[in-house]
Amino acid sequence: MRLRVSGLSRDDVVHDVSFDVRAGEIVGLAGLVGAGRTELARAVFGAELPDAGTVSLDGRRLRIRGPADAIAAGIGYLTESRKSDGLALQLGVDKNVTMARLPMRAGLIDLRAERRVAERERDSLRIRVPWVGRPVQTLSGGNQQKVVLARWLETGAEVLFFDEPGRGMDVGAKSEMFQQMDALAGQGKAIVFISSYLPELLNMCDRILVMRGGRITGEVPRAEFSEERVVALATGAKENHG
Repeated sequence: MRLRVSGLSRDDVVHDVSFDVRAGEIVGLAGLVGAGRTELARAVFGAELPDAGTVSLDGRRLRIRGPADAIAAGIGYLTESRKSDGLALQLGVDKNVTMARLPMRAGLIDLRAERRVAERERDSLRIRVPWVGRPVQTLSGGNQQKVVLARWLETGAEVLFFDEPGRGMDVGAKSEMFQQMDALAGQGKAIVFISSYLPELLNMCDRILVMRGGRITGEVPRAEFSEERVVALATGAKENHG
């Protein structure tokens, strides 16, 4: 099992949550606004420290005291608010890509290595920018999201949380991002996909975990996917079997 979360709780927003994600699997987190999906992701990542519970990666229990520990362990989190939390908008693509793992030489940032890393990720992810020193704020939403993804790939992350990754993108950019997620799963990464748009989860995921009131209320395997079932678990309503 690549990621295992057990008994995670934080304040009054996440209550005794346990779940697993296997290598090569895309697991969705569904629920209404306020269900606790983002809060759960932030707790696993160390952005908000949990009050109880454990996080293990590849069978090794982690001690996460903040995002730096999660990053070092191999966890990446693409925040839902990339402009306010995920990017330094006035800095170049190169600075944003290497922000979580700076290329150093003799105690200083290796600017040539930084540029090479950014150019490699630009070409690999097809980030549409002619010069990697160009400020990220000038890029489209889709290309900004690719810059965030490039940063986590450069850290060697094996577990990636995608929180509303298609928000603010056109249809083509969304499709490209989802292709990237699928490709990463194919490489053995463990993907957790949070989305408020249920058709995205039904299309992309191997399983969907449904949250309500800070708890996981059910798990729906792909063979049993239906909007009605997910909505029922998210709202507490009974399914109509008639």
